[in-house]
Amino acid sequence: MRDLIGNVWNRLKGLAGAKSGADSRLSGKGSQKIPLNIGRYIVTKEIGRGGMGVVYLGQDPFIERLVAIKTSKTPPPSDFKGFEKFRRSFFHEARAAGSLEHPNIVSVHDAAVENDQCYLVMEYVDGTTLKDYCRKENLLSVSRVVKVIFQCAKALEYAHQEGVFHRDIKPANIMISKKGEVKITDFGIAAVSESADSGREDSMTASISYSSPEQLRQEPPGPQSDIFSLGVVAYELLTGIKPFFAETEITIFYKINNEEPEPVRKYRPDIPESLERIIFKALEKNPADRYQTAQQVTTELLSSFGHLRFLEEEINFEKKFNAVKNISFFKDFSSSELVEILKFTQWIKYDLAMRIISEGESEEFFYVIVAGEVLVKKRGQQIAVLKRGDCFGEMAYDGQMPRTATIQAVKDTIVMKIGASFIDQTSISTQLRFHKNFNQTLIKRLARTTNTYLKSAK
Repeated sequence: MRDLIGNVWNRLKGLAGAKSGADSRLSGKGSQKIPLNIGRYIVTKEIGRGGMGVVYLGQDPFIERLVAIKTSKTPPPSDFKGFEKFRRSFFHEARAAGSLEHPNIVSVHDAAVENDQCYLVMEYVDGTTLKDYCRKENLLSVSRVVKVIFQCAKALEYAHQEGVFHRDIKPANIMISKKGEVKITDFGIAAVSESADSGREDSMTASISYSSPEQLRQEPPGPQSDIFSLGVVAYELLTGIKPFFAETEITIFYKINNEEPEPVRKYRPDIPESLERIIFKALEKNPADRYQTAQQVTTELLSSFGHLRFLEEEINFEKKFNAVKNISFFKDFSSSELVEILKFTQWIKYDLAMRIISEGESEEFFYVIVAGEVLVKKRGQQIAVLKRGDCFGEMAYDGQMPRTATIQAVKDTIVMKIGASFIDQTSISTQLRFHKNFNQTLIKRLARTTNTYLKSAK
């Protein structure tokens, strides 16, 4: 404990010394100066610079972790109304972004406004942005692009369900770590940038090529706008060309609202037709004609590229077989029946905090937990935790009623996704065995629900 106190005291003295001495030092980029510290964070170096501000690599002296510190200019304090409006907007958006916890979203740790500068302290991602992969000489493989877009769509699906819209999806705001993880940054901060830049004609210059028609009309944000922007990113990642490229902003504006982009396959013939179809649906001019949710995008990608979350490369058949035969639902299946089940079911991995199903949606699937845990919530209230071997989704399996609860992974979770159309493709003996066990599971679930209701009624 004494050593810990000593370390903290030495770091505090270092911060104090930094403040009492020179407030900045030269960066490695010419004569530009970087601060020694921002707030309580020790600045290491500059790692990015844009029209709105600078990003520094820093260190949190108390938690001893690396962080990214994004700074931005505020309206001058002399403009009291403008400054206060910006400050409220900044903290509102930062709070919204900070509430998001998803493996494909950069976490926001801290936010502050000091003097004429605001800053966000975020998770540091050791990697690069997608801008590096939008050049014709450095394009990713089609398979890699599909995985990138899929992970982005998962992140948007989660954020939209939490009521947060990004509003500035573009390659510069999407990172790939050295481990290959996709991370979207700057969630919800676009509105703050526009607020700080109000009155500037170029407030949308950097992002106009990725803006949806309704954004250009300055309509309220919605899921479809982020989906449109993601479609633009996908197009550029595959071709190295922006779908609405032009030399002037007014021409870009016109093209986004009135012209269809060239076919993706014109520039890259090896792209599957299904992928081109998905991109063009995301780029529909009318929001009503687009995918209405990011979940629809992930579903379409899964239908066309089933390897995305179906752990075929990670889990071989033998491991699947051994895992399934030890699950109570399948304990009386013969070996040949289990082989059929494995052939006609999907294995899906859900990361921490990902929603598997949402209350009120209609979906004809039944799930069995192979590994991990899920949280069951109804009307926002937690009602149960399900673990390995448990089942969920029985009530809506036939598609006749909407989901009655939301299911969310509370740790990395693997489930078997079983559809009625899948089971129909198996032999009669397998179908009979499945429906017998399914009905028993449904009866037990109804009995538990009835008992819970009777207890609460007393």
